[in-house]
Amino acid sequence: MSEGGVRITVRPNGPLRVEGEIVLSDAEGRQWDLQGKPAISLCRCGMSANRPFCDGAHARNGWQCQAAPPENLT
Repeated sequence: MSEGGVRITVRPNGPLRVEGEIVLSDAEGRQWDLQGKPAISLCRCGMSANRPFCDGAHARNGWQCQAAPPENLT
C-alpha cells in the first residue's frame, strides 16, 4: 500500500475491511473519531447493531454474499 493510501478488502460473507488513513463521515459531514485505528470493518449485511461498523451479526445470522470483480476487469 502506498504512503497515505487506503485499501478496502471485501471479506467473503463478511464486512468491508478498510485500512489506511481513513476519514469516515455521515451525510451531514460529521466524522467518527478514528484516531489510533489503522483499520476498521464496515457492515455490509445491514444487521449490525453498531452500524456503520461490523459487529459480527452476519456470522450469527448466516448472512452470505460472495463478491469478486468480473473476470474482464482491468
